[in-house]
Amino acid sequence: MAATDNAHQNGVMPKPGSTLPRWHRASTPAAEEENKETVALLSEWIKAGRRDRVFAVLADWTPTDVLLMFAKLSSKRAKKLFGWLPDELGLRVMSEIDPRLQVALTQRETRKRFAKLLQRLKPQQALRLLAELPDDLAARLIAQRDDAEELSQRLEKYKDSAENVMRSGVLAVQETWTIDQVIADLRARSDEIEKLDAIYVVDSKYRLKGYLRMRDLLLLPRDALISEVVRTDLVSVDPDEDQERVLRLAKQRNLSVIAVKDRDGKLLGCVSQRELARIIRDEADEDMLLMGGVSPDSTAEDTPLQIVQRRVPWLAAGLLGASVAATVIGSYEEALAQAAILASFIPVVMATAGNAGIQASTVSIQALTTGSMSEGDIWARLAREFLGAAMNGALVGAAVGAMIFLATLFAPIDQPAMLAMTAFIALITVTIIASTIGAAIPAVLDKLGLDPAVATGIFITTTNDVFGVLIFFSVASLLYF
Repeated sequence: MAATDNAHQNGVMPKPGSTLPRWHRASTPAAEEENKETVALLSEWIKAGRRDRVFAVLADWTPTDVLLMFAKLSSKRAKKLFGWLPDELGLRVMSEIDPRLQVALTQRETRKRFAKLLQRLKPQQALRLLAELPDDLAARLIAQRDDAEELSQRLEKYKDSAENVMRSGVLAVQETWTIDQVIADLRARSDEIEKLDAIYVVDSKYRLKGYLRMRDLLLLPRDALISEVVRTDLVSVDPDEDQERVLRLAKQRNLSVIAVKDRDGKLLGCVSQRELARIIRDEADEDMLLMGGVSPDSTAEDTPLQIVQRRVPWLAAGLLGASVAATVIGSYEEALAQAAILASFIPVVMATAGNAGIQASTVSIQALTTGSMSEGDIWARLAREFLGAAMNGALVGAAVGAMIFLATLFAPIDQPAMLAMTAFIALITVTIIASTIGAAIPAVLDKLGLDPAVATGIFITTTNDVFGVLIFFSVASLLYF
């Protein structure tokens, strides 16, 4: 009774004769105001410990509505409600909410509770839940299972599979139906259908037979049997197909939706435009991190220890490359002693080599990701890169040579013509080699089944730094001394 009085004093009691509060997804002022009142009411009940009243409201809500409401609660109330939620719903809520709130909710007792839940779930059920959780939390939960190693391996594969991103709620009609029955079924379920991506045709055992277009429902006779008019030029993938290959297939075939079926041919779901957009975003995020020399598992919420664990290997690789470049420079100590001006060109050569390699590798990665470069195109692409790099190198080398002659107007420079020729030839050679390496390495890694994005960033930069310095001093030794 105290909770009711308290809520009444705050002006958040339901109106007399009204039904239980519901969550409105519409963005109208009236809906937003009702949602605000619902959050205030639930917040008061949570504070008063009225679990029964809270669950009476949430019982008919969809998980999505629960998630939307959760984001509006204060962290203190959210934490308390989170402890009340059934285990599986609690995991789903946590997988969707803001990462900063996840930290507040996933206390030790919460993790123990979820670990016990996972012990009772079958591996496939566990995979669906774990795939949505932060990697560190998922790893801690998995570690307490008897099949931890096997489940970890399956999870890594599952996270990149079509099954992980597919939409299971698809519209399927029986091949024994008529067009009129399909239309009647669509009308009957209109409230359940948010967006109609495809109309799939299945047999009595739910095996995928083909699809229908919306125009078929308008143009075909109402009494036409689906089995006689079904379109069979259907593109489908297995549930364990890699997400990147699904995306590549969609772009190659210009498809907005791809069906997912199991080994027996049964329809499992589909990857629609929404899921394809998610794959593009995920792949872009992963490639961006790899190209920056950062582990794909890194997030803005990493702890200092996680930052060290996820970045120091790449820094160590960069240090190794820089050490090799420093060794090359040290081996030309006599040359530097004879002509100290050569030292001023080292940053120019290294920067040009690194930038040319990054440019070429980025274009190659994009071509491989989108499927616009096939295996037979590699040599033609390398030839184009070679010619383009030669012209770019000539332009950069000519600019540096011109600056050397300009500098002689203000300070004496020994053999300016030979120095300019040295810079010109070195920069052409460096740009050609860096661009060729940058274009070739991603294709080689892709052929080996590795992520081409690993080729960029620290790897390409440090490799080209070493080649750049070595080439520059080799040319200087031949021409300038």
